[in-house]
Amino acid sequence: MSSPTVSIEGPTSTTSEGLLAAAKSGGCASSSYGSSPTSPGEEDPAIWERIKDHPCFSEEAHHYFARMHVAVAPACNVQCN
Repeated sequence: MSSPTVSIEGPTSTTSEGLLAAAKSGGCASSSYGSSPTSPGEEDPAIWERIKDHPCFSEEAHHYFARMHVAVAPACNVQCN
């Protein structure tokens, strides 16, 4: 008995524009994910200034940094529940 053949293209072809649109509409920076603040109006200004460029809160930072939690980064773990 042989296994069914699955195309590496997948059932539909996804364009880079489609991926970009999907990322902008939600992604991990979406306010619907968890309870993380996504704008200065949702957080104390002093805290927002400290965390605004953190990968957990900044869509732009996702392009440069990975979200990684290790024992040597307790300051990060305080903000990233």
